[in-house]
Amino acid sequence: MFSTLARYGRLTGLMMKNCLVREMQFKANFLVRLLTEFMWLGMQFIYIGVIYGQTNEIAGWTMWQMIVLAGTNHVITQLFEALFYDNCTRLTDQIRQGDLDFNLIKPINTQFLVSLRYTDYSSIANSTIGLGVILFALNKMGTTIGFGEALLFAALVVNSVLIYYAILFTLSVWTFWIGRSNNLMELYWQFGQFSRYPGDIYPWLLRRLLMTVLPMLVVSNFPAGVLIHKLQSGWIYYGFALGMAFVAFTVWVWGKGLQRYRSASS
Repeated sequence: MFSTLARYGRLTGLMMKNCLVREMQFKANFLVRLLTEFMWLGMQFIYIGVIYGQTNEIAGWTMWQMIVLAGTNHVITQLFEALFYDNCTRLTDQIRQGDLDFNLIKPINTQFLVSLRYTDYSSIANSTIGLGVILFALNKMGTTIGFGEALLFAALVVNSVLIYYAILFTLSVWTFWIGRSNNLMELYWQFGQFSRYPGDIYPWLLRRLLMTVLPMLVVSNFPAGVLIHKLQSGWIYYGFALGMAFVAFTVWVWGKGLQRYRSASS
């Protein structure tokens, strides 16, 4: 088992190194991506500032707590886009055009390969901006975070990235059945809008939906809740269990999809 993990770890390192070399060949594009995401995050802060210029709290959330949520959401989104987004969008074309053959013949888990083949380093760099925003907001709130809370926050961020992955990967795999799922994948951006706001602002029924079938609140509110002490311990176990269930579902649906795959030579 450990040798297998080591093998996959080395392979991941090689793929990431290859992507870094490619990224550095287009330094201007790298810098433009950084600037674009920085401006997008800045626009969110302006929006929050305008809203809180009219009130002190929204559903029990202060302005700095909302900024912690925005920074957390930015970190999670950027890490997801760095590791998985490009791979999931490429997967739809591979399935539709029959190019998946080149991955299926390799002596490695195919889902692993198609999920982690490409890395976007500009998104990794952008995630550090969100982390800086979180630290700044916590300082303004006078909140001190212990090592245990920081570790739990990091674990929940990883869990949230995997939930995002499971949702987009599942939408991509639908290509096996419907031939083209590009329009379905646009739903990812629409779903993601819910994660930008506190769960307390949503009606009860919608909030339950966003905690189960479309767990956008688990994605952003849970990690942020650890930092601002708004998350009860029971929800932590629920969040991790849900993340594992979503990832397990991708393995199942991937296997079912491969049974319907038609290669380029068929």
